[in-house]
Amino acid sequence: MYRSIGELRVQSMSALQRRADDAAMLIGQQLDSVFAALRATAQSDGVRRGDLATAYETATRVAEVDPRIVGISIVDGEGRQVFNTRRPLGTPLPRPPALLMELQRPVIEQGRQVVSPLVIGETTKDKVLGVGLPVAIGGQTYALRAVVSLEALGGWLNAQAWPADWTAAVIDQNSVIVARSRDAERFVGQRATDVLVDAVKHGDTLFQSVTKDGTPVYTSVAPVPGSGWYVVVGQPAAAIHAQVRDSMARVLIVGVLCAMLAVAGALYMARRLARQLRSAVEAHVRGGKAVSELTIREVAELSDALARASEAEAKAMGELQHAREQALAQLKERSDMLDVLAHEVRQPLNNASAALQAASVELLRDGKLTAAEPLRRAELVLNEVQQSIGNTLAVASLLVGSQRIEGVDTDIDALIEVAIADLPPSEAHRVRIERDTNTRTAWMEPGLMRLALRNLLSNALRCSAAGSEVIVCISDSDEPLALILDVIDRGPGIDPGRLATLAAGMPPRAERDARGRRRGLGLQIVHRVMELHGGSLRIERTGPEGTTMRLIITQSAGA
Repeated sequence: MYRSIGELRVQSMSALQRRADDAAMLIGQQLDSVFAALRATAQSDGVRRGDLATAYETATRVAEVDPRIVGISIVDGEGRQVFNTRRPLGTPLPRPPALLMELQRPVIEQGRQVVSPLVIGETTKDKVLGVGLPVAIGGQTYALRAVVSLEALGGWLNAQAWPADWTAAVIDQNSVIVARSRDAERFVGQRATDVLVDAVKHGDTLFQSVTKDGTPVYTSVAPVPGSGWYVVVGQPAAAIHAQVRDSMARVLIVGVLCAMLAVAGALYMARRLARQLRSAVEAHVRGGKAVSELTIREVAELSDALARASEAEAKAMGELQHAREQALAQLKERSDMLDVLAHEVRQPLNNASAALQAASVELLRDGKLTAAEPLRRAELVLNEVQQSIGNTLAVASLLVGSQRIEGVDTDIDALIEVAIADLPPSEAHRVRIERDTNTRTAWMEPGLMRLALRNLLSNALRCSAAGSEVIVCISDSDEPLALILDVIDRGPGIDPGRLATLAAGMPPRAERDARGRRRGLGLQIVHRVMELHGGSLRIERTGPEGTTMRLIITQSAGA
């Protein structure tokens, strides 16, 4: 019982920490993309020539097309703003306060890129977050700064689709809340609780605390790479305690049944031994010495056999437990290595994608359509590479084996929007959502389901004619109780020779497309995700008018 309860607590805490780590990694990647947009601005022709008017126009265009950026400014070492895209060029601009001067000093003096805490902007007097990096103009070093939208930061945090009773927040270097999954308007700008501040100072990552609104929670903390920020995730302690109570009840029931079986077995053995002993005594009384000795010897042999069986069972249980611990350690080591690999591979690809997008926007703004088209194609190819790497890592780290998933009550619309946001910006606008149900949430593991839906959408967009729509239709069913997601394309349909293989979810190891890439890995992942959810993937319709792929997500597992 103690072992079962301990394992349940470890699993809950590991899941909590994993969610915090994922959110911190996502926010770090978004900040890196903002820095990539700034670097593209710093490398523009206007900045390199020292032409402030052209540099101002470039920075204004970048701020307009990037929803994460509110404004871009250039500040010299004395604190004078050369320009700010939130004001017309040439407008007198105020000097930043001493706090902002301290924040930008490492940018100019040490050439570092910096992420600021929550401050009051010198131009708008609003609460803002900023990032900055050095830029050289006319042989002098300046700070190129971008104000990051608080709404965008909140969107990055909530991309994880948190369960309704969980609380997630981002705190800055000064322990001030800069984003929150619940009641953001009420708490953003307030200082975190003393317990949380002390835990972060001491390097604690898992502990018990109380949220700002008084809810006791188990808390996990994960640093946002390269920023000095932290993501804090709290799961209500009452929910974990309820899981422990349920586990205790199940273990107690099993224990009682085992005890009853043990008592019944002991009674049976006792009666059998009693009969043999009684027979031996009666035989001895009657003078049957040989018979009595034989019977007593049989009893002794039976007792020895039982003792040996008990020792063998104990030894086998010990070996099994040791093997289990070794397997868990190897799985953890593999998971850690895959996490490192994912970060090291994805990070440069994300930076390259952001730089390509910024360059494409710049060329389109300047009317250079011929030069922008190769960049757009390169961005699509890079997105395919990112998706292939994501699928491969998913197969390696999440979908191999028979582990249980930890489903939560997930917002359906938010999940679909996040999956669409994973697509290339030039393709995402083709996806349209239709609703045939009022259901807003459903039980599922949001990370795996996001991966499955993204693969179906990518396949549908790739197979459809350029510019045609792909529809995501949301519905449900009562028998069985399930959420249904249909992905409908307008492609030529699936080759009849491949239907049986795709419907069965078999890995098409020998199949390659026209460019030599392996086909079907995405659908294999979708099949495996649906198996883990107890649901299924069906090819509902296919033909010259298009194909409908149906995800049936059963809800009995989350009841």
